[in-house]
Amino acid sequence: MPLSRIILYLLIGIFTAQTVYYFPALPDKVASHFDGSGSPDGWMSKNGFIVLEVIILSILVFQFVGLPYLIEKLPNSLVNIPNKDYWLATERKVGTFAFIRQYFDWLAVGSLGLFVLVNQLVYSANIESQNLPSA
Repeated sequence: MPLSRIILYLLIGIFTAQTVYYFPALPDKVASHFDGSGSPDGWMSKNGFIVLEVIILSILVFQFVGLPYLIEKLPNSLVNIPNKDYWLATERKVGTFAFIRQYFDWLAVGSLGLFVLVNQLVYSANIESQNLPSA
């Protein structure tokens, strides 16, 4: 299994552990949006916040992990990459899509890593009833 996929699964596990750990401590009304200075300016219910977080996680994972597999199943005429005839030739197609999947996996790792870090800040701000760091 590629390193990117291992890290991706680890991040999904961290997200899940974060959610399970912080859920009981969250207030009923969760600050879900913050302005440029870190002050909360949007709120939602605790359950609604968690549902939204799971939806965002699902979209991120599908977008970066599932989409390359769907693109691979498309006819070549619907795939838009430079030098399409070269990269999608029969002898290179498998390697091309393996590279694309690997690239998308690393994009998923970066995006999900940022998502987990931002969630940590939001959980901390809500539990400690303080603003996000302005930096």
